[in-house]
Amino acid sequence: MVAESWFGGLRLNSRNSSNLDITGKMLGILVFEVASLMSKVVNLWHSLDDREIFKLRKEMANSLGIRRLVSNDENYLMDLALNEVIENFGNLATSVARLGKKCNNPVYHRFEYFLRDPILNSFEWLGWEYRLKKMERKVQKMERFVLVTMRLTRELEVLAEHERTLRRIRRNLEGDGMKAVEWQKKVMLQRQEVKNLRDMSPWVRTYDYVVRILLRSLLTILEKIKYVFRTHQMVSVSSASASRCNSFSTLMSSVHPSDNNLCSFNSEPLGQSFSKSVQISGQHLHSHHQSTALHGKHPHLKTKQSGHVGIGPFKRCVSVGSNSQILNSRKPIGTGSFRFIGGYNVNMDKLSYSKMGSLSCSDKIYSKLCVFNTKRLLDAPTLTLGDAALSLHYANIIILIEKLVSAPHMICLDARDELYNMLPACIRNALRLKLKSNAKTLASSIRSASPAAELRMALVRILAWLAPLAHNMIRWQSDRNFEEQLKVSQSDVLLVQTLHFANRAKTEAAIIELLLGLNYVCRIGRTRNRLAL
Repeated sequence: MVAESWFGGLRLNSRNSSNLDITGKMLGILVFEVASLMSKVVNLWHSLDDREIFKLRKEMANSLGIRRLVSNDENYLMDLALNEVIENFGNLATSVARLGKKCNNPVYHRFEYFLRDPILNSFEWLGWEYRLKKMERKVQKMERFVLVTMRLTRELEVLAEHERTLRRIRRNLEGDGMKAVEWQKKVMLQRQEVKNLRDMSPWVRTYDYVVRILLRSLLTILEKIKYVFRTHQMVSVSSASASRCNSFSTLMSSVHPSDNNLCSFNSEPLGQSFSKSVQISGQHLHSHHQSTALHGKHPHLKTKQSGHVGIGPFKRCVSVGSNSQILNSRKPIGTGSFRFIGGYNVNMDKLSYSKMGSLSCSDKIYSKLCVFNTKRLLDAPTLTLGDAALSLHYANIIILIEKLVSAPHMICLDARDELYNMLPACIRNALRLKLKSNAKTLASSIRSASPAAELRMALVRILAWLAPLAHNMIRWQSDRNFEEQLKVSQSDVLLVQTLHFANRAKTEAAIIELLLGLNYVCRIGRTRNRLAL
C-alpha cells in the first residue's frame, strides 16, 4: 500500500500541472536569474548538436598543442569534454531543483533526489523528455524569453533615468511647468513599455510553468548527452558521420515509442570495439523499465513500453571498426562514495578513466553525476597547470610573448620588464641556466644572418600550436564573467581545448624555448645595429 501511494504521486500529468499553475506564485524579480538559466540551457543544447561534436573531435585531433600537452588518447579527451558537459548540466539542474521547491506541484520537489542519486531515481523521470521537434520549439521559446528579458533590463534602466530627470525638474521650483509635463508623459509611456515587456517575459509566469519547461528541457538534454557520447565515443573522426537512422530523432522516438516499432530496439552499445570492453550490461536500466511497467504507465508516456526502450542505438545502422586504441596514460580523480551500478558495487574513489569504459553509457553518465555531487568534475589531474592554478597566468604570458615575437624590433625595456615580472621563479631559474649554457652559441651567431631568421621561424612554429590553447583559455574565462551570463550566444570553447589540462613541465619547457629564442632574436638585432653604427 505504501508503494502504491508513492507511485500514485507520479501519475500527475502535464494537464494537472497546468491546473496547479493557475494559483501558483509569480516569478517576479527572479526573471533575470531564470533568463540566465534559460540562456545556459539553450547554449548547452546547441553545443550537443552532432555537427558541433564532430567539429570538437576534429579540432582536438588536429590540435598539435592538445596532443603534445594534454593527451594523444582521443577517448580520454572526449571523456574530459563529457566531464565539463556533466558539470554544466549539474549546475543548471541544481538551480532548477532549487526553483522547484517553490512550485505548487509536489512532483517538482522531488527533482533534487534525482540529482543526489540519479542511478537510483532515474526511472521516476522516464518519459519526461520532450520529443525532438517539441524541444526545438521550447528552445525557441526560451530564446525569446531571454531576448525579452534583456530588453526589459534596458528599458528598466531607461525608466529609472526618466524618473530621476522628472524628480530633478520637480525639485527646481523655478523650472518650466511645460517641461515637467513633457517628462511626465515620457515616464508614463516608458512605464507602459516596461509593463508590456513584463507581460511578454517570464516575470508574470508561475514557478510551475517555468520549472516545467526547464526541467523537461534538462531531461531531454541528458538523453542527448547519452546519445552523443555513446555514438561518438569510439568513432574516429574519419568515420564520424553517422547514418540517417542513427539520429537523435530516432533516439527520441525510442523514448516515446509506438506500438509498431517496439521490436526493433537493441540494447547493445555502439561498435564492436566498445561492445568488447563492456562487461556490465544495462540490467539496471532494464529493471527500471520492469518496475515502471509493474506500476502502470508513466505520466508522460501515452504508449506501452517494454524491453530496453531508449537504452541503445540501432545495431545495424552504424558499423565501427575494432581497431580503436586506448592509451591508459591518464586517470581522473574519483570520490570516496559507493554506488550500485548495473549489479556491482563500485567505489567511486577507485573509478578510474579506464574502468569507466566498462560501464554502459547511461551508467557512466549517472556515475559522473554522482561524482558531481561530491566534488568538481573539472578538477585537473596532478602535474597539470589546472592543478597548480597556473593555466590563466601562463596563458597571459604566452599571449604577451606572441605579441613581442610579432614585432621584436619594437620591444622596449618596459615590455621586457613586464614579461620578466610575470614569470614564476621556476621559469626564471631555468631560463637563467639556459642563457649561461648557451652564451657561446649566441656570441658565434651574432655575425650570421641566417640564425636570426631561423630562430624567429622556430618561435612562430611553437606559437602556432601553443598560442591557440592560451587564447582559448582567455576566452573560456571571459565567458564566465558575470556580464556575459545573460547572453544566448556564448563561446563553444571547452576546458580540454585550453591550458587547464596541459602538462605543467611540458608547457614550461615550451615557454622557456620561446623566451630563449626571443632573447636571442632581440640581442642579435641590437648587436647588429651597434656594429652598423
